[in-house]
Amino acid sequence: MSQDISLIDDTITEIVGRIWQSADLVDDLHDLCDTGGRVAGTDSELAARALLKDKLRQISDTATIHTFPVSGRVTLDHSVQLIDATGPVTLQTTALLNSPATDGPIDLEVVDLGRGTRGDFEAAASLIPGRAVLVRHEFPFTTGHIHRGIKYGWAVEAGAAAFLIANNLPDVGPISGSGGSGVDSDIPGIGMSYESGRRLATAAARGQAGIRIDLTSEQRSWTAENLVLDLPGRTDEVITLTAHYDGHSLGESAMDNGSGIAVVLEVARRLQPVVSQLRRGIRVLFFTFEEWSLTGSERYLEDLSEEEKALIRFNINVDTPVGHPRLNVLTAGDADLEELARRTGAAGGAPVGVVRAPTSNSDHYNFLRAGIPAARLIGGYDDPTAVSRYLLSAADTRDKVEPADLRAAAMSTAVLVLHACNYEG
Repeated sequence: MSQDISLIDDTITEIVGRIWQSADLVDDLHDLCDTGGRVAGTDSELAARALLKDKLRQISDTATIHTFPVSGRVTLDHSVQLIDATGPVTLQTTALLNSPATDGPIDLEVVDLGRGTRGDFEAAASLIPGRAVLVRHEFPFTTGHIHRGIKYGWAVEAGAAAFLIANNLPDVGPISGSGGSGVDSDIPGIGMSYESGRRLATAAARGQAGIRIDLTSEQRSWTAENLVLDLPGRTDEVITLTAHYDGHSLGESAMDNGSGIAVVLEVARRLQPVVSQLRRGIRVLFFTFEEWSLTGSERYLEDLSEEEKALIRFNINVDTPVGHPRLNVLTAGDADLEELARRTGAAGGAPVGVVRAPTSNSDHYNFLRAGIPAARLIGGYDDPTAVSRYLLSAADTRDKVEPADLRAAAMSTAVLVLHACNYEG
């Protein structure tokens, strides 16, 4: 036990110093952003996949892949127009991922539900069937946030004919995100800019909100690849260190989740020489199709046996660990993970915030569903002024990632993983 503590303390000092001086960390972020927004199933995602395979093989020749079939809808073209007395006005929009087609232009009345809470839907229940519902996007990293997917589900349940979600931030264009789940009951999903949402809401308040949606899409199938790198420890138990590499077509998906990929690469690179001395090994997993309802991690876990799942002691998922100087650990109330977060803050000299509320908007959620203790590392939780407020928009670009925040996130992640690998609990 004392030997393990000494090993961890000595290793932390060395690893933290190496990360702080590393040029690879920022270079990795730039290399990934150079491949584009990385929408799953596109050439941009394929370029990122090839890049990351090469980077993982440079760390260890144990890199492998986990393949799985997936299908979904790809938008070919779309337009949304406000129809008023002066004629049609084209709104600033994007089609949500996996949205079904409209089979030609459709004209719909709009019901403005404001934020789009459960109460908002219930209050307007008689008005929703056959109409388009308009709701607002929210800062996604705060207690009480209602995820877009939940609002979309309520719209389908209420009989809406289309789902519109307006950005809550001005001057950055439309908001992106996933829409349907590939089932027949899906309805067209549209993300729009703050300005277009406000214009549409004003028209709705006057009883003059009619829109015309024209969306064409086609069904496609892919062989997707999760990337895997096993770094064995002294036992068969592992810590899974995860991040998703797919993204959105708006911007560069730099914060979400180029930053997470860069952090995990750096941690794997620095810990590779010492993992064999630790109680547990590290399994690096880069998931794709995360932005499609967490499909990549779901399929990975489905393909593991119960015996293989039992060997995973903790999942540490790194998704948007930047955008704010303070790193948070979302623990879902797990006492062991909270203890590891406390040790991380003490060893790193900087506090690591603990958030106990369970969240379902990243890959750690699928590990939790499988009964595996899981945490998400994220920057700026519960602070709507965090730069991460620009996620899912064209403003998610590399210039939003402060190198100091990226280094701090990598150092804290490395310390957390080291403690998790040797944790006695």
